[in-house]
Amino acid sequence: MLSLIILCTHNDGGVGKTTLAVHVAGVLINRSESTLLVDCDDQADFWQFYTDRTPEKSKDIEQYENSTLIYNERRESITKDVQKGQYDHIVLDINSPLKNTVHTIVNNDPDLILVPVNISQRIKALRNLPRTLRVISQLENTTGYDPQVIIVPLGISEDSVYEVVNRLEEDDKPRKYRIAPQMYDCQEEMQVAIYQDKKYIWDYEGLEHLYDYFYELLE
Repeated sequence: MLSLIILCTHNDGGVGKTTLAVHVAGVLINRSESTLLVDCDDQADFWQFYTDRTPEKSKDIEQYENSTLIYNERRESITKDVQKGQYDHIVLDINSPLKNTVHTIVNNDPDLILVPVNISQRIKALRNLPRTLRVISQLENTTGYDPQVIIVPLGISEDSVYEVVNRLEEDDKPRKYRIAPQMYDCQEEMQVAIYQDKKYIWDYEGLEHLYDYFYELLE
C-alpha cells in the first residue's frame, strides 16, 4: 500500500468519525504499518480509545505499539513533533474541515477522506452531509488537491445516501467520490466497543467479518 494521509471528517459530531478513525487505524496497525494518529476533536475519543486516559494538554503524545498518538485540539502544526517520513500512514479525526486545516497540521493534504453517515444519528448525518461535501469540493477548487472521498454508511442504506447526494449540483460534490457498501448495523455493539471496552468491533464473536469492511475502504 502507498503511504496515505487519511482524514475522517463530518461537520457534525456523533455521526461516526471516531468509529472510522479507530477502525481504519486498527487495520493499519494490525498490518504492522507504523501510523501517526492525530485526534483534533475536543471530545478526544480517538485518543482515549488507545490510551484509556484524557489528554493532559494540547499536543499530548503517547506511543502505541509501533505507532504514535497526538492530541491536537488546537489543530497546530505537528511537523516539529514528528520526523518527516517517520510513519507509513497518518490518520486524522477532525470535524468541520476548513481550508488548509490538514496541510497546516502535517504539511500535506489528505489522500483519502472518509465521511461517515451512521444510523444512530441518521437524520442529522444525512441532513448535513451536503454541507460537508460542499466544503470538500470548495477545498478542491481553492487548493487544487484531488483526494479520493468515500462516504461510509454505518448501518444505514446506500440508497438513502444516494438520494441525498444525487440532489446536489455537480459543483457541490467532490470530483472523486464513491459511496461504500452499507456496513452491517451494529451500532449498539460499536458504542460499547469504542467507549466502554476499548476494543475493535471485529474482536467480538460473530463480528469478525467487519475487519474486511474497514480493510476494503483502504484498497
